Amino acid sequence: MKVIFITREGYNLSGARVRCYNFAKALKSYGVNAEVFSFADNLGAKYGEKEFEMGLIQKLKYNFEAYRTLKMLDKNSLILIQRLNYHTLAPVLLSILGKHRFIFDCDDWNIREDPRYILGFYPTSKAEFLTRKLAKKSYICLAASRFLENYLSGFNSRIYYLPTGVDTILFDPSLYDTEQSNPEFLFSWIGTVYTEQMKQNLEFIIDCFRALNYKYPGTCFEILGQGKYFDELHDEYKFLDKGRIFFKEWIHPDKVPQYLSRVDVGLIPLIQETKFNQAKSPTKLFEYMAMGKPVVAGFFGEAKEIIRDGETGFLARNKEEFIKKMEILIANHAVRKKIGLEARKEVLNNYSLDVLGKRLYTILAEG
Repeated sequence: MKVIFITREGYNLSGARVRCYNFAKALKSYGVNAEVFSFADNLGAKYGEKEFEMGLIQKLKYNFEAYRTLKMLDKNSLILIQRLNYHTLAPVLLSILGKHRFIFDCDDWNIREDPRYILGFYPTSKAEFLTRKLAKKSYICLAASRFLENYLSGFNSRIYYLPTGVDTILFDPSLYDTEQSNPEFLFSWIGTVYTEQMKQNLEFIIDCFRALNYKYPGTCFEILGQGKYFDELHDEYKFLDKGRIFFKEWIHPDKVPQYLSRVDVGLIPLIQETKFNQAKSPTKLFEYMAMGKPVVAGFFGEAKEIIRDGETGFLARNKEEFIKKMEILIANHAVRKKIGLEARKEVLNNYSLDVLGKRLYTILAEG
């Protein structure tokens, strides 16, 4: 069996790294001939926020290059299309002309929040219309969240829930001195900030931290990110009395486990009950948990499907609940340690690359 994962993004972004490179590695351990074709890494296409700098002609050229490279694939090869975007054109043409079967892997909501069909047939969201078509024509659909599983089930009966998960061999607290005595209690947030909504999430959790920081001056909050709105937020807070809040540069994904080894608590604030938040399979949540770190996460979205509140982490619906649960973790080392151990165990049992890689192999093998 040969499986080729096709993504427009580069290794540095979790969509490509976890759902393409990691899953390809997992399939190889079962003897599958799996590889990744990345428009960014193989062809040099811009990705992330820089993708907006590319015009239609440039995107079509990359699709032509991709098609020319991939058309030599054996007809029995399976094509896995990671997300719907401009890079979808080449693999869909390949599927039509070369009669290859393709898998649609959906791990995000890149559609308008309120897609509608005027008079029942004219779509207000082209992305939603194309997602329906892609899901319907695909051999198999992989959904990274329960929300997406439910959404895609309306267009294809062969839907499989496959969370993003984490490589627990790399994210292993035993590789680091996790009992080191940090001079301060460290909260952490890591991610990209390329929309106003993401900025609002950070503003929300900064306010929560500031409310606690006055009471617990030994706490600090590190924010590692990148993106237009991350820079805006940094500039806004630069001259304010922000307490012990530190904006830090984005770090390479391979350095994240070492960084997390010195963190006390991870924060995942998703405060808006939107389709975007409900659809996300939170990579950083799995990484914090794999490193044995307790997490306080927003109740809306996939986190509530993963965390057992008070056992493997904390869920919070509003500012008061976030502050309350953050304070519990500051004040009670025993609770913090117990939840961290249970979080690691939960990931090993249900969300590790080993577990999910085997699940993907079984899905493909049973066909």
